[in-house]
This record gives sequence, C-alpha cells and structure tokens, in this order.
Amino acid sequence: MIRQLEGAALALGLAAIALPGSAQPLPVQQFPYKSGPVTITSCTVNENKSDSTVSPNSLRINYYDNEDNSTLTSITFRVRYAQTSVTVTDTGNYAYKAPITHQFNLLGGVAWAGPSPEVCRVVTATFADGHTVNPVYDGPDGSNMTPANPLPANPPPANPPAPSST
Repeated sequence: MIRQLEGAALALGLAAIALPGSAQPLPVQQFPYKSGPVTITSCTVNENKSDSTVSPNSLRINYYDNEDNSTLTSITFRVRYAQTSVTVTDTGNYAYKAPITHQFNLLGGVAWAGPSPEVCRVVTATFADGHTVNPVYDGPDGSNMTPANPLPANPPPANPPAPSST
C-alpha cells in the first residue's frame, strides 16, 4: 500500500513538472487601465456564434484623454487577442475627459477565446500641439512588469574560465 502511494505521488510530481504553468492562467487586462495620456475603460470583441470566431467589426475600445487642458488627435492601440496582435490608429479631435467609443474591423474570424483581449494598450498618443507620448507598458493588471530580481548587466559566464598556468 505504501509503495502504491509513493508511486502515485511520484506520478503526480512528474505530471506537475511536465505541465508547468498549466494551473496558472495568464493575467487578464484590468479596466479602467491608464495607458499614458489615455484611460481605456473597456476593450472587447463579440462572438460570431455561427462558427465560434470573433465577429467582423467587433473590436470595441472605449477610452478618454486623461491629460488636463489637452486635445488628442491620434491614438495608436496595440491589442492582443488569442495570441494574435493587431495595431489600430484612431484619429480625430478628442478633448480632455470626453468619452470615446470606437469599433474597428479587426480580429474578425479569429478563433473565439472570450470577450476580452489579453492586452489592450496605447503605444503612441499625439496631441493637437504636436507632441507625442509613447507610454511604457505596465502589464495587463497595471502593475510594473519589471522583474523583482533583474538580471545583472554582465551575467557570469556559463562555464568557469579554465585555470591559468602561471
């Protein structure tokens, strides 16, 4: 009986090693999400139920300019859904805090993976006065993506140097 339990424990341990990360889902984008001078309030797609894909023209991004006394004229978003990345630029004159809702004809036909993209962020925002901002990406939950223990600038060599004959 003890040997059977040891064998079962070993099998479970091997299964856990063979499937790393299978128990941990990818982070989900949290909203509202401040992405530089833009706050994204939602980012969704709709399902085409006839074939379980994303419906055409269903990528919807709701956002607003969060910079006081400013007008945005161009916002480029990066969206990743079901491991498919797209970039879309929205142009116009968008005043401070004015709610903006736009649908884009992107991602149609991609296999359905739920209503929320993995990532929805601003890559570039241009203001009416001409200045441009390229916000840093802080991860889908808005926390900083910098590792707690970053790699050293010059990592140690993979193999120690051979002893010198002096």
